[in-house]
Amino acid sequence: MAVELRHWRVEDAGAQARAIAESREHLQPWMPWIADEPKGLEERIAMIRDWEAERRARTGEFFAVWLDGAVVGSCGLHRRIGPAGLEIGYWIHPAHVRRGLATEVARQLCERAFAEPEVEYVEIHHDRANVASGGVPAKLGFELVADTPHAPQAPGEEGVERVWRLSREAWTARRGVPPRARS
Repeated sequence: MAVELRHWRVEDAGAQARAIAESREHLQPWMPWIADEPKGLEERIAMIRDWEAERRARTGEFFAVWLDGAVVGSCGLHRRIGPAGLEIGYWIHPAHVRRGLATEVARQLCERAFAEPEVEYVEIHHDRANVASGGVPAKLGFELVADTPHAPQAPGEEGVERVWRLSREAWTARRGVPPRARS
């Protein structure tokens, strides 16, 4: 399985629209943003350009998930949990779930995150009712650090945000790489 993560490009707008349309029912219980779909082509292109600006500003990165030449999902690294942390987000097309793709995507995102020297931890957040999403951080060695009440934002949510965290030290130990020297 050769999963490739590539920053979304304007020319990917059509492939993104198709993948989202085909995944709408699958995503609707968990992803609040799906309520804004479908988007028109110009709106989608503007969104991708906004993502490019976020990447240049180092406030977030959005990636297309490619498998065998097709978009099979999306993911990102988001700077919204503090200066030393990145939050991982992901979704996979329903035709490709239960094959380890989300776990591989999250693994690749951890590699990217910890390649940045200032990143000390990554987190995955999901509603507790989204059991499938919880399987991903557990497989990668994340620690469950919080179950916090929150207002449901999507129809499948029960209103408890589950937060999983993985430190740089735990990641490097798991991979057999010595932690970087601290100054």
